[in-house]
Amino acid sequence: MALRRSRRYGPPLECADVTGLPRVAVLGLDAATTAAAVALVDGGLEITVFASAPIPSADVATLTAYGCADRLVAVRATTLRLTAAAATAPPYVIDGTVIDGTVIDGTVIDGTPADQNPPADSAQPLGTFDAVVLNAHTEGLLPATSIAAESTRFGGVFDPQVAWVFHVGGPVELATAQGRWIGEYLRGRYALPDDPQSGAGALPVVRGRPWRKGIRSALAEVDRELQAGHARAATAGYPLPTPADWLLTTAAAPATSGG
Repeated sequence: MALRRSRRYGPPLECADVTGLPRVAVLGLDAATTAAAVALVDGGLEITVFASAPIPSADVATLTAYGCADRLVAVRATTLRLTAAAATAPPYVIDGTVIDGTVIDGTVIDGTPADQNPPADSAQPLGTFDAVVLNAHTEGLLPATSIAAESTRFGGVFDPQVAWVFHVGGPVELATAQGRWIGEYLRGRYALPDDPQSGAGALPVVRGRPWRKGIRSALAEVDRELQAGHARAATAGYPLPTPADWLLTTAAAPATSGG
């Protein structure tokens, strides 16, 4: 059930559906996940954004302007759930209790009350996805990903423990770059390094907090790694990635902490 549009944001644009590529769930709505979601759509991926009420109006406006308001599903507070078929790999199932009406900054546009304390058993299956993008507020939904926040490998964006779980955060410009990085990987346009201790493996944590050398340096590092990954993908003939490949790569070296 998609979040209904409010007339205040005008008519929607086109947000294309793409088949044959991984379906991505973005959990939580803030400036970072909104920017990453737009970058993923721009990369040709099908996304659904799940957010607990109340929902920031500015982020809804951004998605609406991009034609993707119908990809936003509002769920009642505390009901959003994320489970996986296996401990470290997709598919991922999203559960929650959908709010019947658009909730923007705590106000239900069509007048339907939004219960903030629904029964625990009220959540319903909302979809199955190949990949998941989390922010600081939702990364705890999958406990096995807790180490990613402190991992220096893959910039803290690619989860080192669970295949096709990604983390975004920080300023909008950085989150946009992170979304593009994730999208390029899922489309087979970016290939992981053979040695996780080099290339992306050497990136400092650039998710959710300022890097000591500044945002511009962090963006430059991501851009350099994207170029290197593009070259690796081209050499390999642009194969589509698989969760198994990701787990093999990240298992090649232990996670480390730092930033």
